[in-house]
Formats: sequence, C-alpha cells, structure tokens
Amino acid sequence: MLFQNTLGCDVLDEAAIAAVPGRRGRVYRKLPTFVAQAVEAGRLSRSYDVVVTWSERHTVAVAALFAVLRLPTPHLALMFWLSKPSVRLPLRVFRSGVDRIITWSSVQRDVAVERIGFGPETVVLVRHPVDQEFFRPEDRARNILFSAGSTQRDFDTLVAAARGLGIPLRIAASLVVALNGFKVTTTDVRQHLDTSDDVEVESLDSSQLRASYAEAKVVVVPLLPTDIDAGVNVILEGMAMGRPVISTRTAGQIDVIQDGETGMLVPPGDVAALRAKIEMILNDPHAAEDMGRRGRAYVEKYHRLEDFIEHVRASTEELAGMRSRGWLPFPGKARLRTT
Repeated sequence: MLFQNTLGCDVLDEAAIAAVPGRRGRVYRKLPTFVAQAVEAGRLSRSYDVVVTWSERHTVAVAALFAVLRLPTPHLALMFWLSKPSVRLPLRVFRSGVDRIITWSSVQRDVAVERIGFGPETVVLVRHPVDQEFFRPEDRARNILFSAGSTQRDFDTLVAAARGLGIPLRIAASLVVALNGFKVTTTDVRQHLDTSDDVEVESLDSSQLRASYAEAKVVVVPLLPTDIDAGVNVILEGMAMGRPVISTRTAGQIDVIQDGETGMLVPPGDVAALRAKIEMILNDPHAAEDMGRRGRAYVEKYHRLEDFIEHVRASTEELAGMRSRGWLPFPGKARLRTT
C-alpha cells in the first residue's frame, strides 16, 4: 500500500491475473502465476515508465522476457537471494533484462557484481526496512523466549539450547525452507520439532506476533549456514520492539547486528554458545533492556520503512524516461514511446 501510494503505481498481483478476461485469461490460468504476471507485465510495459519486481522468480521471468524481446521499458528489481543457482545462472544469461537492482545485503550485492556480471553502478545497496511504527516498544511482562521465521532456520539448535532453562519457548513458524546446494527442502516444523519442555510452535497473525515480541525476554534467530541475510525481518522487528536479539553469525547475516551493542551473535549450530548467551540475558535484565533500547535507536536511525521507500522512489524516478539497456531498435525503423 505504501508503494502504491508513494510511487503512484499499479500492482499486477495474483488477483489482477485472475481477473484477465477472455482467451488470454484462460491461457494465463494454465501457466504458473509468476510466469503469467511476467507475460502480462511485458504486454503492458510500453504503457509504463518503469516495471518493478520484488521477488527472485518474478525478476528472473521478467528479465528473460525483456531480454529476449528487447523491450524498451526499464526494469527495476528488488532482490535478496541472487546467489541461489536458480536465480544466479539465468541472470547471467538475461541480465540485460534488468536495468537496476536494489538489495539490502552487502554479500548479495557482491554476488550480483562479481558472479553474475552486473555493473557496480547498477546494483544499489540500501538498508532493509522495518515498520517501526507497528513494531515499537510495549510495556508488558517479559516471560518467554521468542523466535520466528521461515527461511534457513535452525530451530533444533534453539530447542536444545533452551531445554531446562525453566522459561517457555514460543516459535512462530510453520513451513521452513532450507537450501543446501541445489536442493531445496521444506519442513513443517510444527510436526518436526520436539514440543515438550515448554516449547510451543504455531502460526501467528501480525497482532499476535507483535504481542509475542513484547513478551519476550530475548528474541532468538537461529540460522543454518547461508550467504543470504536470512532472519533480517525478525532481527529488525525484535530490535524495533526494544528487545535484545541473539542471532546466528552466518556469511550472509553481517549487515545489521553490532555484536554486544545492538544484539549478540553466536556460531552456527553451537548449542552451548547459544545457551550461554541466552543465560547471560536472563541473568542481567537491566543490561538486556539497555541492549533493547540501543537496538530500537539503531532501527530508528537506519532502517525506517519510509527511508527504504524513498530509495525505491528515487531509483524509479531516475529510470523513468530512460530506455532499457537491453533495448535495441529494429534496423531502419524509428521507435517512439509515449506515456
């Protein structure tokens, strides 16, 4: 909604595709939805100044179409997992179909430039956003450990580390996706995790999620080894709520937490280290509250949602009126574009 209001854009979502009438609509309904969205974006692209995608698979589909058809409308992509083989390899072929990338991971920016071949000037690094108005400190009793998430999570290590601490552990999760090489696995942690010893695993709506952050003595984000910034949403939401945060230190999770200042970092899969950090926070609530206040101040300074949207708006305005770098006119014909 903020994008729609700020950029004055039209949203080509699943509902828009489902509403396409006639033969084209019947064809679209036989395609994967993201492919149908890419085809429709290509069909409509000459009526717009910029096409924006926010999803790896949508970006790849639109990039391939724009590169092959050499469409003139610039394509701005918001991306966080460029290193995934199903993204990295196609973009090496179709990178002319993307005119600018906005990412919030310094590691993934390096992947875009060094491994895919985008020019450094076409990949913009910004701070990941968090809704600091919705997620804000609340005065509640702190009586649980809390974790959440769906990508590259290592909840088994968290459950083992929390066992016997005498404090309930609440995990907001259902399906968890993990990538190991080319293999993607999806696990329903509600059935997989040992929920004895005061462990509850459930899906939460946004209000329940906020309440759980507020009730947490500490927010823990346990991660499998990965080169993406998995966990960044939960980390920033916990910090925005003024809660101390512990995260796994991975190759990709390096841009947000300042260890010992705005949060704590532990090695991957290290039950003893994670338990020691949790106990440190439980045993010193005053230091924990101080860390939470520093985290909140950091979010307000660097990760405001409005600032992120302003970065996207500035890029769309800069691209508007330009030709896509992959566009080539047909020989002997002048091609004019009006908006």
